[in-house]
Amino acid sequence: MENLKDKVIVITGGATGIGFALAKSFGAEGARIVIGEQRQEQLKIATDALADLDVEAVSMVMDVSDLDSVNAFADFSWKTFGRVDMLINNAGISGARGAIHKINVDEARHIFNVNFFGVWHGCAVFSGRMIEQGTPAAIFNLGSENSLFPAVPKSPAYIASKHAVLGLSESLRQDLPDFIHVGTIFPGYVSTPLTGNGDAGMPADEFAEIVKKQIVAGEHFIVSHSYNMVHVDARQNDLESAYERYAPRHDGDDKYDVGKIIEHMVAARKPRD
Repeated sequence: MENLKDKVIVITGGATGIGFALAKSFGAEGARIVIGEQRQEQLKIATDALADLDVEAVSMVMDVSDLDSVNAFADFSWKTFGRVDMLINNAGISGARGAIHKINVDEARHIFNVNFFGVWHGCAVFSGRMIEQGTPAAIFNLGSENSLFPAVPKSPAYIASKHAVLGLSESLRQDLPDFIHVGTIFPGYVSTPLTGNGDAGMPADEFAEIVKKQIVAGEHFIVSHSYNMVHVDARQNDLESAYERYAPRHDGDDKYDVGKIIEHMVAARKPRD
């Protein structure tokens, strides 16, 4: 998606934080923006601010954890602009902090309902309509550095939900038609309402500019905080070490490879001439 001008970009949780920064950045390139979240007053503030920047933007109150609400949001997006070129599943929350045996499981489920099933709902609803639309489109899901390694201590629900988002994105990337691009965005520590609006993190606008370049380039791993590679390498080294010690490569080791097993099963089921 080399040119964002006149592209219709839908952003969940787009009224504040990373979502709003992306709305401004994409809007500056001439994109038409649709934002949705639960707070009507915040949506108005955001759309007014975008209008002041000469960005064409509309908004709708919606809840990503409610499938009917996401369907209505998609209806609104297509009715307003006639198509959707990109969905950014940005909405997310934190919480359920503490040792796992002390966390209220209902709080943990709420984290998953927003951070994972909110993304699931967006992908399910919008991808189906994008397939019917039949034109090049893209879905980007907000993961986190916590998709790659545990960055925040005593946050098992949040970390697990962000690992799940990465798995969902990678599954979709294999399963959707080639004309629908799928990517995962991995923010590090960014100053947003989610992180307490402190100034210790990367400014959201700076992050959005880093992200935009990669989205335009059609990347599927969208990265920012370079020091994360220290933690990614540590995890990868541990994994490689385990395989080298207990499951080293050898001739014929693809016998139990699931991909090859599935290929053989599919081939065996095909009718022969």
